Amino acid sequence: MKNSVVAVVDVGNSHTVVGLYRGDKVVEYWRLTTRNQTTSDEVLIRIDGLIRHSRIKPEDITHIGLSTVVPVLERPWIKALEFLIKKPVQVVNHRNCLDLPIAYPNPASAGPDRLCNVIALRSMGYTDGVVVDMGTATTFDVMRQGGFAGGLIVPGINASLDVLTDKTARLLPVSLEWTDHLVCDNTEDALRAGLLYGFVGQLEYLLQGIRKELGETKIPVIATGGWGKMISQKTQLIDRYDPYLTLEGIRLVALGGIHKEVHDIASEEET
Repeated sequence: MKNSVVAVVDVGNSHTVVGLYRGDKVVEYWRLTTRNQTTSDEVLIRIDGLIRHSRIKPEDITHIGLSTVVPVLERPWIKALEFLIKKPVQVVNHRNCLDLPIAYPNPASAGPDRLCNVIALRSMGYTDGVVVDMGTATTFDVMRQGGFAGGLIVPGINASLDVLTDKTARLLPVSLEWTDHLVCDNTEDALRAGLLYGFVGQLEYLLQGIRKELGETKIPVIATGGWGKMISQKTQLIDRYDPYLTLEGIRLVALGGIHKEVHDIASEEET
């Protein structure tokens, strides 16, 4: 659908990413703080302000896709988007993922963002590969023979920093940047080096383990998420970084998924 204009929303635990696509090109992209107690009115104000100052008008949008790992925010986002854009929202779930095989015994428990990562990877022509999505949690999303085979979930870099500084009296929050040494002569750099280089070591160990388990000496690895670009610079096991990978999966589901029954939730009272 070359002329389609798609609004996509990826609600994560810490950040919410909103994008507007014209065809298969991202023309607008915003990164917001996720607020778990937000209402549909608050969502409406935020999204209306963003679109108002974009190159796209609400009436030009043909499809809407939403992925959220925060269930309590699904309804406010649906309500606000449908009120503003006057189109039904395609909410990513295991039932509308474009016939993606899902290896989980309980497919409903697979995170929608992880499914979108594999859908986007599949759309690039791969049948096997790994997406490393580095956000609040870091997920290793494995595609095997064109389906979602599962993977791993580990704490993200920020989450690890928060735990260390919350649980220890003498460690204070620091800005995270690469150090020149592993043997650091001050506490701040020791914390930076431990978190960042330690994460790279974990990443490489896990990717090598995935390769071994799959019986693959080489498997494509795509990084995405807030930390993906920075970490990709320090390892040769990541083939490329794509900041829009999850959004692309949401876009594809919005265009090709099966819509659930649409209810007039815009007129319902919030509880």
